[in-house]
Amino acid sequence: MAALTRDQVIERLKGEADFVEEDLSFTDLSGLDLSGRDFSHATLTRANFTGANLTGADLSEAYMVEVEANGADFSRATMHRTFLQRAFVEGARFHDADLSNAQFMICRCRGADFTGARMWGAVLLDSILDEVDLTRADCTGANFRGATMERARLNGTVLTGADLRKVKFLDATFTDVADEGALFYGKKPWGGKTADVDYGKILPYFQDD
Repeated sequence: MAALTRDQVIERLKGEADFVEEDLSFTDLSGLDLSGRDFSHATLTRANFTGANLTGADLSEAYMVEVEANGADFSRATMHRTFLQRAFVEGARFHDADLSNAQFMICRCRGADFTGARMWGAVLLDSILDEVDLTRADCTGANFRGATMERARLNGTVLTGADLRKVKFLDATFTDVADEGALFYGKKPWGGKTADVDYGKILPYFQDD
């Protein structure tokens, strides 16, 4: 079945229709009001969400490879187990969003706002997170391995059990960070003693370290 076009989406938005399991690959959804809509399990490969309003939308387990979503608003959206790869979400808002077990693989998230987001078990491997705001975000068990977080703001951020190995924190700011069980090399980037962790007893995410 062919992917929905922008005109078809706009027509369906006039009613109460949702987009569960729909194919919107390559569809231009930029600037549209998609708030509260259900996109769970949808295929959104290379869809354009630039500047779109996805406040309160459900994107659970959606497939979002190479999407363009710079400046989009995902505040209070449900993105449980959503898969994003090589996505552009620079300047996007994720205020109070549910990003539990979501995957941001090699994504460009510069300047994104994750204030209050629930990011339990989220994976953000090798992503660009420069200048992001993680104020009060709960990143328990999240994997930031290899990400860059230059000038990021981590104020009241929960990093309990998070993997922060090989993360670049140049000029990042930290206030009241909860870090019990967090993995990192050397001293904590927010000050304190060297991590007291026996890595040989921990099953690494990758076998090559």
